[in-house]
Amino acid sequence: MECANLWVFLLLILYIICEKFCHQKQLAIYFPHFEYINPINRDSLLKFFIIFFSLLAMCNPYTKKQITQTNKGDAIVLAIDSSGSMAEYGKFHIVQEVASDFIDKRKMDKLGLVVFGTDAFIASPLTKNRDFIKTILHKMYVGVAGRNTAIVDSLVQSTRLLRKSSAKSKIVILLTDGVDNSSKVELDNIIKLLKKEHIKVYTIGVGDGVNYGFLKYISSQTGAKMFEAYTAKDIKNIYNLIDKLEKTELKNRIFYKEYYYIYPLGVAFLLLIIYIGRRRW
Repeated sequence: MECANLWVFLLLILYIICEKFCHQKQLAIYFPHFEYINPINRDSLLKFFIIFFSLLAMCNPYTKKQITQTNKGDAIVLAIDSSGSMAEYGKFHIVQEVASDFIDKRKMDKLGLVVFGTDAFIASPLTKNRDFIKTILHKMYVGVAGRNTAIVDSLVQSTRLLRKSSAKSKIVILLTDGVDNSSKVELDNIIKLLKKEHIKVYTIGVGDGVNYGFLKYISSQTGAKMFEAYTAKDIKNIYNLIDKLEKTELKNRIFYKEYYYIYPLGVAFLLLIIYIGRRRW
């Protein structure tokens, strides 16, 4: 326990000095050897403790405490290309495994899944149930949404998932190995909506058949980054990097002071009542 105003105890020294040397002048009858029969002056003790506990209250004693608050986490949508070209070299299976590891790391976040090919659809809503979303992810297959590539339409579906979220950070991680040849929505329209909703879009291009300028434009417009991947190791490293860039702080520690001046003040008040009562009786 600490005191906010420790200096007030200097007044206690002043009180003791005054009690010793500052006596009130009054008429008195003196008896020889009176000190042998004079009882302990209980009023003086009461006054001392009244002053002591009053000063203790003025000292404002306190203890330092802390509380830990858990962060709500981010809202993340994994938008994954399932077009026909993702079957080459087992790319889709590799992405499933890497994305599954990423899901396991995001313990405090809500995650959703959008799969796109010719069309884009929501495969899983935002959820903290990692086992559920991983099960859905592994049920997906190449061509489940068609053989072509609708990148912009996948952003439309991702935005639908994220716009009602109250998370502090809203993130889309979009992976594709092709160019947009099937979207029905204009890119500039979805970019405006992404900015309005403060959604960041990290884009990952896999292989040589990607329009990297197109992906870079999407990411730069939303305050995120674009990545190029050519091997399974590249894909894994990129997901790990995004995990670090958007790391959720799990706990916040808040320090505060708890004050106890009310207790010595109550004791001083009680003693004051006793003192006044003794003087009147």
